[in-house]
Amino acid sequence: MKITRRNFLKGSAALSATSLAPAVTGINIAHAQEGDFKALVCIFLFGGNDAYNMVIPDNDAEYSDYLNARPELAIVREEAVSIGIATDNGVPLALHPSMKSLQAVFTEDKKATVIVNSGQLVEPVIGSAVANPELPEFLMAHNLQQTMWQSGAENMKDKLGWAGRMVRDMHLPGSLSPLISLNGEKKWLRSENHEQLVLTTDGAGEYSGLKTPERYEAMLRHFNEKFSNLYADNYSETMADRYYDNEKAKEALGNVGELTGYPDTHLGHSLQTTAKLIRSRADLGHQRQIYFVGLGGFDTHKDQQAKHAGLLQQVSDAMAAFYLDMKSIQIADKVTAFTMSDFGRRIMANETGTDHGWAGHQIVVGGAVKGGKAYGKWPELVPGSQYDYKNGRIVPEIAADQVNASLARWFGYQGALTDLFPSLKSFKSHYLDFI
Repeated sequence: MKITRRNFLKGSAALSATSLAPAVTGINIAHAQEGDFKALVCIFLFGGNDAYNMVIPDNDAEYSDYLNARPELAIVREEAVSIGIATDNGVPLALHPSMKSLQAVFTEDKKATVIVNSGQLVEPVIGSAVANPELPEFLMAHNLQQTMWQSGAENMKDKLGWAGRMVRDMHLPGSLSPLISLNGEKKWLRSENHEQLVLTTDGAGEYSGLKTPERYEAMLRHFNEKFSNLYADNYSETMADRYYDNEKAKEALGNVGELTGYPDTHLGHSLQTTAKLIRSRADLGHQRQIYFVGLGGFDTHKDQQAKHAGLLQQVSDAMAAFYLDMKSIQIADKVTAFTMSDFGRRIMANETGTDHGWAGHQIVVGGAVKGGKAYGKWPELVPGSQYDYKNGRIVPEIAADQVNASLARWFGYQGALTDLFPSLKSFKSHYLDFI
């Protein structure tokens, strides 16, 4: 449908309308009740986060192995942030010294946890009864590993992302898409029945070229034109839809006003805008929302200590502020934020930095998180152990698909998890109990 001045203004004044949403049937019936809201917030750390300096062992034996593996790059144990949790094999954990702002969320609220030694797997490698278990493709390749996290380990050829497939099957209502990126168009959010809503870190974009009445009228004429060329006609309609969505998002955000308590950083702005959109959920007719935000700079081949400290402080400060904000409006248990990254990094240092690795750790924060413990086993960080892949790349024991399936299950996906993540058929447990 072509957009006209009349239906544009009518649509802008009725943000809560849900007439464009699919009928509430099947597996989404349970999620259409008033007040039943949940949001997933993915914080993607682009470049490959050195998770083994983000989270370190806090006991004598494992810390000694860690220190021996990277003596020039290791975090000083006495400076690390105690978080009062231990792994499934009894290893206490601590955070990088720059992440102190998250300490109380771990120790006092107990609404944060660490998923230990997770990464891309298509079948178990550690403890496998198979001599040569199948490994994921494209290990240690930035763009393809980023895509695998967003697709699922065996869904690389699917044009949709796993969040998009999940939302497709849940038939979620709303006057705007519940799939929202503040980091450009992302495969994770690609769906068949919702176009992802792409915004800036500070919210809706500004169409500065349309500030005069003449240009605005010209835009409407363009949107209302019926082109004989199918490409031009589709382009015009797509542009109209994007403009319309942007204006609706701008109005919804404007109704919220400014929020305080967030750090003045890239990630701080992203999560502040996310919080505004969550506050706008009723206006937008959303019972579910999924957000993608990102932070780059984690490809730390050199000068890692200073760079990584600044990046991890940005992550910690923004995640802590976001959690406290959700707590202040009493929906912390409805919102779960979690980290992803391309891959971990090699446990041995490369002079002042680290090379690409495999396994890493993930931080999960939210009121529904079962804190007070970590999930997963701390691996042996010694050369030649079963965890040692190609000279210091640590083999994951928890599959990314298991973590993602756990999040999907909490979000309310009622289809078969193995349909969403086919690799789960190779694992005894399809999900983890961290949420």
